[in-house]
Amino acid sequence: MMPRMRLAFGFLAIAIAAHFSNAELSSQESQSVTHVTVPMSVEGNAPIVTLGFKRPDGGLRIARFIFDSGGGAVILDQRLATDLGLEPEGETISSDGHEFRHIRPPMAFAGGMPVDLLTSNAFVHLGTASFDNRDRVEGLLPGKALERYQVVLDYPRQLFSIGEAGSLTHQGEKLACPYVASSGHARVELTIDGVTYGFLLDTGSKVTLARADILQKWAQEHPKWSKSTGAVGLANETGELDADAFLLRIPELQVGERSVTNAVMVSRPDEIFSYTTYETPAPIIGALGGNVLSQFRVEIDYPEQLLFLDQEGRGESHDFDTVGLVLGTNSSGQLVVRAVSPSASKVTRQNVLPGDVIVGIGGSRKVPQTLTEGAQALSGSVGEHKQMRILRNGKSMTVTVIVNRIL
Repeated sequence: MMPRMRLAFGFLAIAIAAHFSNAELSSQESQSVTHVTVPMSVEGNAPIVTLGFKRPDGGLRIARFIFDSGGGAVILDQRLATDLGLEPEGETISSDGHEFRHIRPPMAFAGGMPVDLLTSNAFVHLGTASFDNRDRVEGLLPGKALERYQVVLDYPRQLFSIGEAGSLTHQGEKLACPYVASSGHARVELTIDGVTYGFLLDTGSKVTLARADILQKWAQEHPKWSKSTGAVGLANETGELDADAFLLRIPELQVGERSVTNAVMVSRPDEIFSYTTYETPAPIIGALGGNVLSQFRVEIDYPEQLLFLDQEGRGESHDFDTVGLVLGTNSSGQLVVRAVSPSASKVTRQNVLPGDVIVGIGGSRKVPQTLTEGAQALSGSVGEHKQMRILRNGKSMTVTVIVNRIL
């Protein structure tokens, strides 16, 4: 979810369908299930899980959710809330042009296992459009909602496991992962350039984020570290804070005894990462995101406040081979160019202007509508030419853009 929306709720504190059936949701047997493993989709480094819910008529409704350990509340879009017969309560809350109302968290099912979400606040995002322009999902599932459970995100195998306390076997290196009960925001430690720092554990972030002043300090101390301006590709998370973001590639960082090489970090305003913003048990300077976590089988044992990491992949240094556009969305849901990276190719910088509306990429008939889809469509091999159809001041045209190594 967009960080600014996530902050607001911090303050306010398909293959998987085969695992569901109406019988499962109503049977006595489902009540005895203590843990399940179901498919998980990893899209733009974000873990997407499918949950089942009961409709008022007893039927089944399934929906895709981002599992966002850094999220502040369960959020459902209005269509899903309506389908489940959930009645909004209280006053309308406005945040960054979006409106929300409180709802009672519904009972969810992962496979045949009931999942109680009542430990979290829940809200419905009002309006006909999806609550988020980043991914095609109908809801956000925060870590706070699962604090009773062990949760496993097996990124390499794209599997999601959830179990009652003590029901899942630990695997990998054990690390402390404390959180404040009021927020559910877990804190982990990374070692960078010989110094240990606190980070929010943030499965909802596609890339790792850090305070701008810290990244600028590292860049000054290490002028050979690759850097760029403008959060392009998978760093393009919000469409709002991204145009001036600073990107820095860290040659090596350590989480516990595990080493991750060439991970990109993206700047966020200094004040975002603080005690008061995310309510973490000790200071943080950033958020550990999907570009690092996707290399691991990640187990969060919320009852024990422990993290288990089993490294099964290695990061690629080519994850920012893209044409170099920072994207946003307009009121019609179309992708709009917010900025062009100074590291983009000369051809791209000449042919694309801020304000251009993207109506097609390449020969695909499918028009990308989310930031994740746009990032994927505009990535490729260095030197690859792509044809992009745009609207500029109402005039349709086709321009060439070239994939470049941004950093």
